[in-house]
Amino acid sequence: MRHRPGRLVLFLLVLLLAAPCAAREPDKAVTLITQKEAAMKDAPSGLQEIGRPLNDGPAIKVIAPETDGTYRSPLKIIVQFLPRSEHRVDLSKLKVECLKFFTINLTDRVMPYASTWGIRMAKASIPSGHYRIRITIGDDKGGVTQDVFTFNVK
Repeated sequence: MRHRPGRLVLFLLVLLLAAPCAAREPDKAVTLITQKEAAMKDAPSGLQEIGRPLNDGPAIKVIAPETDGTYRSPLKIIVQFLPRSEHRVDLSKLKVECLKFFTINLTDRVMPYASTWGIRMAKASIPSGHYRIRITIGDDKGGVTQDVFTFNVK
């Protein structure tokens, strides 16, 4: 049996492309929330939670920052999506929002760091303040889960 170097290169390329996005992320901090957005008034509590709870899609596990913690910017953001049963995470249903008086859609800013595994941002630049972030993710069977987590930046 002959060894084919082309297969090894193809295998390594597949591994690299399948790896979470953090492995390809530059050292530069990414602006996740601007100063102007951070200065907006917070939304009244409970306003964004109106409607039916969404929790029949992939589970959302926020690894960093820990909920209700206080951090310095830039901070690491790691969120894992855990699919249910034999379902697959559908990134087209990903939505990330900062809940202020007007909801700020952060999805386009986060998408380069998202994969079916989750979200990995090594350095997210966020001005000081209190933040409530809502993450919505779905799966290929129509399930959708939504979770809100909070943190502070000093």
